[in-house]
Formats: sequence, structure tokens, C-alpha cells
Amino acid sequence: MYIIYLRKSRVDSGAAVSEVLERHERILQNYAKSNFGCEIQENCIYREIVSGETIKDRPVIQAVLNRIQAEDVEGVLVVDPQRLSRGDLSDCGTIIRAFRYTNTLIITPTKTYDLSEKFDRKFFESELMRGNDYLEYVKEIMLRGRLASVSEGNFIGSVPPYGYDKVMVDKKPTLAINPAEADVVRLIFDLSTRESMGAGAIASRLNSLGFSPRKKDFWTAASITEILHNPVYIGKIRWNWRKTVKKYENGEIVTSRPKSDKGTWTLTQGKHEPIITEEIFNKVQSETKNHPRIHKTKKLVNPFAGVLRCECGTAMSYQPQGKSEPRLHCPHQQHCGNKSATYKEVEDAVIQSIGTVIEELKAKSVKTKKDFGYNDVVKKIETELKTLESQQDKLYDLLEQGVYTNEIFMQRNGKLKEKQKQLEKSLENARVLAEPEIDYEEKILGLYEVLEILKNPDADVSTKNTLLKKSVKEIRYTRHTENHTKWDNTPFTLEVFLKL
Repeated sequence: MYIIYLRKSRVDSGAAVSEVLERHERILQNYAKSNFGCEIQENCIYREIVSGETIKDRPVIQAVLNRIQAEDVEGVLVVDPQRLSRGDLSDCGTIIRAFRYTNTLIITPTKTYDLSEKFDRKFFESELMRGNDYLEYVKEIMLRGRLASVSEGNFIGSVPPYGYDKVMVDKKPTLAINPAEADVVRLIFDLSTRESMGAGAIASRLNSLGFSPRKKDFWTAASITEILHNPVYIGKIRWNWRKTVKKYENGEIVTSRPKSDKGTWTLTQGKHEPIITEEIFNKVQSETKNHPRIHKTKKLVNPFAGVLRCECGTAMSYQPQGKSEPRLHCPHQQHCGNKSATYKEVEDAVIQSIGTVIEELKAKSVKTKKDFGYNDVVKKIETELKTLESQQDKLYDLLEQGVYTNEIFMQRNGKLKEKQKQLEKSLENARVLAEPEIDYEEKILGLYEVLEILKNPDADVSTKNTLLKKSVKEIRYTRHTENHTKWDNTPFTLEVFLKL
């Protein structure tokens, strides 16, 4: 059985997506008809309309890589090798390993690649890397084009800011005022300047008046702050203010969009009409600068900071109560309905929950020691496969040197491939049975440390927080009640998620 993989990428021409995919599908179906005697069935055609550079960003190619693990898939038809990947060396390696060790052919109209063959593999690698080089070049050209468009005052962002709609004028992208949303923007600036209200108070006022943002159910202080400091409302275009930054963390590429430092982003005059005057905008910026947020203390007072979260996903806040017991609450409590609790209640519950987790880990540790060592079996088979791969490379070298005849080479290569299939099948079975290797004793010792320091009222809060974060990924808090006062004895639940 053969399958087709089609992808429309950013480096294709400006033709419609459907046109590109239909043209490529027609080419591959004609090839299948002339070489296999029939066209490929619809349930064996995979279409992807993304420009993601990595396999992680492309769910359809992930489905293809899973599909080729089935023994009935003999090959994948693509227009050219670069449709499979234009990513970095890591992604290229993933594609090559998947097709090589599943003995799946990569079929293009001009060449068929068998990645179990050394020469095909090298040629395929060079084709993927050539595609990657071309992608980098195209990205540079596109970046220059974006900067040129921004300098002309065009809005090239994908999502228009609140208060505007994205429109085309003389075939150029720009913004047009959305009357209903613009009135809310003017109200936000008015509340800030005339009534000297902070972002949180403005958000509460808008929510009470029944106004809602474009994509969420309620306003937050962060969304109000973004509007108050966005120069788009005085007719400016801000570009690269939140540049995409990639970092390598824990074996994965992590993408974030932090706010850029002043001077690293572009600000130009836009073609769109402003919603507010520069005088009002500058007044808001001046008042914000002259009234910075002042913390009552710079010392950490909440040992659960960054760990304890409401069931809605928001970090719980520590709130002093004067002479009364401090409380922990969700900043979005009025929307998610999760009620607060005293710090002492939460601390006692966390100590009890961690004690329970320790007992569960002890039981798992005993069970793991009794289990058969499937993890060792996996390592052994992986080592054997590497040895087999080395033997296969030597076999090709001996063929090239003329030591082996074609007959001897085919005979020995056939035996190696047969052994490889057996080992891969055994490896697949062993991996199913194997469990993730976890050092339970180390985790238990770490949690005992957390318990001891949480029980010590004189211990440093920062030290408590640091030790807690070493062992615990998150503690999820839930408390629902019909009682609308904080003096409530309704029990709450905690879920402890460890860093395993």
C-alpha cells in the first residue's frame, strides 16, 4: 500500500492553497496510475496547509510518521523531498530514521529513495539540507519585505488590535476604526486620565458595565495595560515589539514572545486614523512613569508562590488580612467561582498531601524493584541495533572496495536486514512493557526535605519556596461553595503534580 503526503508551504507561489494542492495531487496520482496501475485512495492521502518549520508544529506529518510504522505501508509519494521537512538537522534526522527503520520508500516523480541504502540516504540528506538553506534565504527576503511595508505605514500583523478592523486600501493592509470597540478604547483612556483609575479598577468597571474583550469573557488588568501603552491608538505602527525568541530547554526548543527593550523595535507613522489624541496618550504614559507600583515588602512572604494554582490555571495570590489570618485567593475569583482559604488551611493541606504522595511513591518504588527489568532489555536491543548499523556500513564499504561481489553483498545484506526487523519488533514490544525510569528514592528524600521545612515556622520563606519547586511542578487548588463570605468551612481539594 502507498500513501500520498501533500503540503502547501510559505515558499510556494501566491496561488491559492487549493490550486497548489490539487496540482501536486494530480502529478502524484498520474505517477501512481502509470507505475502502480491505479490511483491512491482518498483515505491514504494526507494534506497539510501549514508553514511550520518543525515536525512539532505539523500534526499531519506526525500522523504520516505514525502511519508508516504499519507493515502494509510500502512507500510515501511526495512532489519533492523538501515537502517532508525543511527544518533543522534534528528534524531531518527524525524523518530519515522514521523512513529508514520502517523500510518505507520515499517516492517522487523523478526519484525513489530507499533510506536503508547508504547512497540514497546521503543524497536524501543533502536534498533536505538544501531545502533548509533555501528556507532561511526566503525568510530573510520576507523579513526585508515586512520591514519595508511597515516603514510605509502598513499594518502587517495577523490580528488587528482591539478598536480596529484589518482592511485593504489600494491593495495595502491597514486598519479601519471599529466604532463599537473604539468607544470602549476611549472610555479606557478617559477612566485613566479623568478619574485616575488603575488598570485593575478599569477592568472591573468595564466588566460591571457588561463590556467584554474580543476573545475573552472578561477584562483583566493586563489587557487594559496593553491598550493604555499601545501607540497604535494615536496612529502609529509598532513592529517587533514582541519578537519571537527560541531557547533550548530540557531537550526541547521553547518559543516565547517577551516584550522587547526600547530601541530594538520599530515605530512608524501608520496610514490609519487615530482613536485618541497624542496629548491624552502622553498623559497616560507620564502618569504611569511617575507612579510606579510600590511593593510593601521586597521579601517573599508566600512559600507557595509560582506553585499553587487555582483550578482555572491562574496562580493563587497571597493576601494579608491585617490582624486576621492571611488568605490565598485566585485573582479571577469572581469569574471562576473558586473561593479563597486561609494560608494556614492551605499549608496544613499541602503538608498532608505531600505526606500522602510520599507513601504512594514508596509503594511504587517497591513495585518497581519487583518488576522485570524491561528498561534494561530496551537498552540492550538499542545497542544491538547500533552494532547492526555499523556492520551494515562496513558491508557497503567492502562492496565499494571490491572485496565483496554483488551476490555475497546481497546475501549478507539480506541477513542483516532480517535480523534488523526482528530486533526492531522486539524493541517495540519491550518499549510497551518498559516504564519510565524514575529514581523514586531521590524523589522521596526531596519531598521529606520539603515536609520538614514546611513544618518549621522559623524557616526562611525563600528557602521553602526553592525546595518546594525542586520537587513539585504544581499544586492545583479547588474550592466551590454557595457561601459568599470568606468565613466558610467548606472543604477544598489539592492535587500535587511532581517533577518526574
